Amino acid sequence: MNLRLLALPISASTIALLVVFAPATVHAVDDRPLGRLSLSNESNHSPAMMLLPEPQTAPDLVRRGVEKANQKNFEGAIADFNQAIQLKLDYALAYYNRGNAYAKTNNVRAALADYSQVILLKPNNAYVRYDRGVLRAAAGDKQGAIDDFQQALALFKRQLNAKWQEQSLNQLKQLQET
Repeated sequence: MNLRLLALPISASTIALLVVFAPATVHAVDDRPLGRLSLSNESNHSPAMMLLPEPQTAPDLVRRGVEKANQKNFEGAIADFNQAIQLKLDYALAYYNRGNAYAKTNNVRAALADYSQVILLKPNNAYVRYDRGVLRAAAGDKQGAIDDFQQALALFKRQLNAKWQEQSLNQLKQLQET
């Protein structure tokens, strides 16, 4: 988050300092970079962050939840994603990030439920199908993982996303060889 301090004259003898921040870009759940919990390993513990008001909108809560998750505060992140979902029941990005946080805390059942909800809301999301495939494979659901990777592969092909297409294919090969 880019923080800037601006000095604005209130009167001839008084100056007020305002904290102004550039809003973070909110990407659709199909846009992989912001949807991942591994946005960055940096955390911002500056005093200015403590001065910001409580988030009031679902996107603000998701942004704060992602920050908490990046700081390994998964319980706090899940609480923020829960609040975002309460404000906007069809907010796929909140379900996706909450699913990622649940996966990080080894709550596989909840993570799978959230990934499945994202797929209901965004059926052409290749990334969440890939992530659900990874989770299913780790949980021992080989056929479910194969199905997810096949669907992810088809969607990545349609999107001309060679990198993730190759990763999906590699995952499929590994599962089919075992």
